[in-house]
Amino acid sequence: MRIYVDRRLGDVRDLISFSETLVCAHESCPDAVDYRPDARLPVDFRRPGEREIERYTASLDALTIEDELDFVALFPCDVNSERELDFTPFLSLSPVAALDASVDHGTHPSITVDRGSGLRLGLHLDTWDGLDLSSRWKSRNRIVVNRGPGDRHVYVVPVPIEEMADCVPSPERLHPCEVADTYIRNARGVPCLRMLQAANVAYVCCTERLVHDARVSPGDLRAESRHYLGHFVKN
Repeated sequence: MRIYVDRRLGDVRDLISFSETLVCAHESCPDAVDYRPDARLPVDFRRPGEREIERYTASLDALTIEDELDFVALFPCDVNSERELDFTPFLSLSPVAALDASVDHGTHPSITVDRGSGLRLGLHLDTWDGLDLSSRWKSRNRIVVNRGPGDRHVYVVPVPIEEMADCVPSPERLHPCEVADTYIRNARGVPCLRMLQAANVAYVCCTERLVHDARVSPGDLRAESRHYLGHFVKN
């Protein structure tokens, strides 16, 4: 899995950071009491070296339809394009579903909250389509647009859920989210990439297959994000 970056956004080294350290959310932020038990967050980010750049990133020009859902992409998105659901250079092979927008602030080390429990999830897998492990390749991916004014940082573990399952005992007995949690809890040196998502920048990611989360840069600025589900591929 690679992150494909539109050249208009600048040098990939200024947009992508790299970590191999996942810790309990309460260890990362002791005052954060509203996380689920054993929630994990990445820490100790650094600029990626040449090895990480080559392995995990590429120019958006190199992305082709053959990559299917095995990619993450970062690209500019203006307001008119969003209104028209024109996410060029991407198109969806299925109808695009617009989810509720969200407004977040930089007061927590991650933003995603479980609607049932009210607890923050930390690194997690989405379940919009509710498919089992063997069918996750059919899942829709997601475009998220940051309308600002603040910056967001998006965390992605570049290990698809199918590869995680190969390292987990009896994965067929577990929900895919449990497979992801078990892998993250037990594996050592798990890579995590952090993307800088400035205002009017969008990303595409199959969040049903890739563990992820995001945060808003600390400070006074909020960030409004808008979410769209589809089978997005490069046109």
